Amino acid sequence: MENKGKIENCEKIQFRAKKGKWFVVKKMDIDENTEDIEVARLLNSIDETINKKIIEFLPFDMKKLEEIADEIYQKKKGRVKEEDIANALSKLKSPSTTRKLNSITELKEGKEILKIILNNIILERLGIKTRLDTKLIDKYMEKAND
Repeated sequence: MENKGKIENCEKIQFRAKKGKWFVVKKMDIDENTEDIEVARLLNSIDETINKKIIEFLPFDMKKLEEIADEIYQKKKGRVKEEDIANALSKLKSPSTTRKLNSITELKEGKEILKIILNNIILERLGIKTRLDTKLIDKYMEKAND
């Protein structure tokens, strides 16, 4: 057997996805000069991309879920009060919210998926970040290199 070429022993990250009209490629070659924060930034960027698309591909009525979120808490201008946070979290965990999810799906696992998405929607509205923002990592990298 003839070896037609050597496969380089280099480190890299490659993410490619294609579904219908959606196509994305994110990649990075990693060498001794690549900083860990650069790797973290790319991985976070991939995570952001994936999380946005997951919701689009789920078979649930997201408009209905947004309506349920509006009943729990609507984003307001200004500072979020502690009582707003407590009330929103109480409503999130309430049996009535779980019952409302029945209008979207009756499957237990489907409701669990929707609860997680709903939790993230409400926490974001309350100003509680649940995910890293790639732009924030960029700003950190920029200031750290100054």
